Amino acid sequence: MTAAVGYPRKYTFPSTPAGGNAAQVLGPTSLVWSVRQENMPGTISGVPGAAPLKPVSLPTSGGTRETVDVGQKVLNLQKIEDPKVSIHQCKQKYGAEAIRSIFTKLEERDAKPVFEEINLSDTALGDDGAKYLADGLKDCKTLKTLLMPRSDVRANGFQAMGAVLPTLPNLEMLIMSGNLADPEGVGGEFRAGLSKNTSLKSLCLAACRLQDKGVQDLCEGPLRSHPKLEHISLNYNRLEDEACSSVAKMLAQNSVLEYLELCGNSISAAGAEQLVKGLKARGCKLKRLGLAQNNLRTEGSKIMCQHFVSAEGQSMMYLDLRHNITGTKGHIEIRKMLNKPYDSDDANKGWMINFGERQLMLNAL
Repeated sequence: MTAAVGYPRKYTFPSTPAGGNAAQVLGPTSLVWSVRQENMPGTISGVPGAAPLKPVSLPTSGGTRETVDVGQKVLNLQKIEDPKVSIHQCKQKYGAEAIRSIFTKLEERDAKPVFEEINLSDTALGDDGAKYLADGLKDCKTLKTLLMPRSDVRANGFQAMGAVLPTLPNLEMLIMSGNLADPEGVGGEFRAGLSKNTSLKSLCLAACRLQDKGVQDLCEGPLRSHPKLEHISLNYNRLEDEACSSVAKMLAQNSVLEYLELCGNSISAAGAEQLVKGLKARGCKLKRLGLAQNNLRTEGSKIMCQHFVSAEGQSMMYLDLRHNITGTKGHIEIRKMLNKPYDSDDANKGWMINFGERQLMLNAL
């Protein structure tokens, strides 16, 4: 067994056997690793071994075939084996036919998938590949982590994945960011399937072009009462103030959600007022809220900061308000209101303002 250079010993992985391609564990320099460790520690998995368990030949977009071991607990098709290879070239490597081949070969051997983690990031999966994946994973009891950001999945692919969610009893993390679902992608089967799922803890739907309508469908359905979901990312989804009304109603009834990401949208002071209504509700247990890169300006930032330091906001451990066009004058005004003046508080200069273990991120930009 060969340890990856610079990685902790617990994150070792097998060397690639001759003629094979052993599934590799993501290292701690990976962004996905960082997100997962931050929100769900201990979910990285993999079984070291020198010999392939179930080698199969998969087609590539280049017209060649490559051997991949589908008997491992980790299936990683996001490989950059040569540092000169770009993400785009990596993406052209595996597509829908590769996914179909994996489950067809397993069926031919009368074997079921034993994957605990599947990484299909930056592949050319598409809607057809999502359908093959959903069909192949149906009733898979081992899967805990499914990573498929930036994999060309659109509305039909989201619907296919939604249908399989109730049949995956141990799935804890689903990342589908960077796929253009649009509002219709997260309605219908996706909304229904997520409502029936009882295991998911982290759901990332950033940059999926959901818009207010898509978020409204999710908030009125599965996000309102999901029994396990602790983290939701809705960053960069073209959200405006209308979405905040739906989010606030969801927060008022959701007693499980701890971390909500709404960065990179177009939320203004009116949206901030709606969010605070939800945060003040008795049932809300949210501890971390990301609102960076919106349009709060001074008024909206002040509304959020007032809640953060109020008695009702003491349960919130982290609030990110950076890059909301607060302006220098507004920034100085808010710092004075917080009793953390910029020109005299040596411990809190810069973007991070500490309140004991609690953190508020704020700047003038």
